[in-house]
Amino acid sequence: MLKPVSEWIKHSFQTVENVSSDSLEQLLKEDRDRVVLVDARSQAEYEVSHIEGAVRVDPDASNMDNVVQQLGLPDVQKENKTVVCYCTVGYHGSQMAQKLSGFLANGSGRHEEVLPRVYNLEGGLVKWANERKEIVDGRNKPTALVHPYNQVWGQLLEPELRASF
Repeated sequence: MLKPVSEWIKHSFQTVENVSSDSLEQLLKEDRDRVVLVDARSQAEYEVSHIEGAVRVDPDASNMDNVVQQLGLPDVQKENKTVVCYCTVGYHGSQMAQKLSGFLANGSGRHEEVLPRVYNLEGGLVKWANERKEIVDGRNKPTALVHPYNQVWGQLLEPELRASF
């Protein structure tokens, strides 16, 4: 059931590149310092679980200069960073990736040698958790639970992974 949702999201955000959960997991194992993880969900969702090391950014953020500052990107633009945005299933992650990559590409008056590559995590945290990949709670303790965002997206999670909200 997640596949049609992922296809709809890809169709809705055609300029956004996606990265698979397996590719991200491998990248994190090989060179975690090169990856900037952006959790584009609410604080309540982030507290239930997130990918370790992710920086939570308000999914409705419109001031990308502030987001870039929050992520520390001005300091790393010459370090060939990879930015991966995610949310529950990929919609807000794609939305954030689109805004962020557009902002970085425009340079906002800066002329950087190397721009970070910006991706959306295909299938979001739902796919990541359903594949039993590692997540942590708000205290950075391992957990298996995911905030389902709503009842519809909750149906995409394995029942034992759904946090109550």
